[in-house]
Amino acid sequence: MKYCERNSGLSTVPVQIELDDSTVGALQNQILSEIQSESIDGIIIDVSMVDVIDSYISYVLSETARMARLMGCHTVMCGIKPSVALTMAQMGLRLTGIHYAQDLDHAIKILERIVGVGKQGA
Repeated sequence: MKYCERNSGLSTVPVQIELDDSTVGALQNQILSEIQSESIDGIIIDVSMVDVIDSYISYVLSETARMARLMGCHTVMCGIKPSVALTMAQMGLRLTGIHYAQDLDHAIKILERIVGVGKQGA
């Protein structure tokens, strides 16, 4: 299953399927493989199509971000729907090691500020 789109040190992962235990594991493996093989400095996980992020999925995404950081890569998650944000807040779910953005453009700006990836001529 191919998830990642790359552009000058930046990888965008548009999650266009509902995440469950097996797909979030496959997503984690793909992200970590991309970071290693492509020398990615920043990764954006776009969850704008995702309707549910449960405790296990939030745990795996947090662990993925921490693993990515150990590999020298920053993680930004964008597109969290209001209903998903509400549920996550009510459940007390915390995604650690992840920066948050409203949309893809905002996520790119965050990574440009943090590590300078994605800038024209960089």
